[in-house]
Amino acid sequence: MRPSVSWLSPPFIVTTSNTAGYPLSVALFDYTERVMLERKVLLISIWATLFFALLGVVFGIVSESSMIIFDGIYSLICVGLSFLSLLVQKQIECHKDDLNFPFGKAHFEPLLIIFKSLALIGMCLFSATIAVADILAGGREISAGPAIIYALIATIGCFVVTGYIQRKSRCVASGLLEAEKNQWLGDSLLSLGVLLGFTVSYMIAGGEFAWLVPYTDPGMVVIASSFFILFPLRSFFEAAREMIFCQVDDEFMVPIDNIAQSIANDYDAEYKLRMISVGRELTIEVNFLLAVDRPLSVSEMDEMRVLIAIAVKEMNKRYWINVSFTNSKLWL
Repeated sequence: MRPSVSWLSPPFIVTTSNTAGYPLSVALFDYTERVMLERKVLLISIWATLFFALLGVVFGIVSESSMIIFDGIYSLICVGLSFLSLLVQKQIECHKDDLNFPFGKAHFEPLLIIFKSLALIGMCLFSATIAVADILAGGREISAGPAIIYALIATIGCFVVTGYIQRKSRCVASGLLEAEKNQWLGDSLLSLGVLLGFTVSYMIAGGEFAWLVPYTDPGMVVIASSFFILFPLRSFFEAAREMIFCQVDDEFMVPIDNIAQSIANDYDAEYKLRMISVGRELTIEVNFLLAVDRPLSVSEMDEMRVLIAIAVKEMNKRYWINVSFTNSKLWL
């Protein structure tokens, strides 16, 4: 005896017939509104990034600052990466080619995050290398006035966008928005560091520490690159962890394990729970080992599935649930 069924949250279809009086709406919830919100946030991020990219390039040329040019070019790269995020998000939600991806496209999300992270890591390493070369060559002179104006605008604007994305991401369990927020947070701290650095440079110009001024700009590039590389590194390792199917954190595991334990106690059964998280989707497999003299009806099986689905619903993620029953420990 090993009846089994898989539940995949909307917009997919539940692959079972009847839930014995339990309406599907109890265990499943609609993601359409959240998908639209995610798309809207990504579009706002793209336009905001494009604005700051152009602003950075213009002010970088005017002030002759490699730090500001670095910020502008970094933002231009982020525009491309954000467009890529939008395309991947649309592809994940498109179901025209579901036959080619029978287990869904959730893995597209961590794959994209890995690519974005590597691109940003490469950008930081390249910029730091160029800045070190400038320092060894004796630094470079800049126009502090335009640089300070740019840094002030960028710092305020970046923190505003970061706060907006963070606020909206609470409504959508999206790795794409999390990566986007990390990009903006890094850019915000980068801009703040630039503002402080150029302000100090302006204040010491003409004084006894004026010899430090030429090193301020490339020095800030090295410091900013070294600091900012931590954000894509973190995103990279988190996405890589999902791609190799590591066990989920306790915040997801414990509630489902409690439900499975309760069901096992009620039916005097053993159970095995496996859970992974890939992108925006949780994959849950629960196997119950029942005594030979403890038969189950289909309605009882479906009741267990609904209990697990209700618990997963609170996690704000899409889910694939597979619940199986067996009399043989081999299948546990």
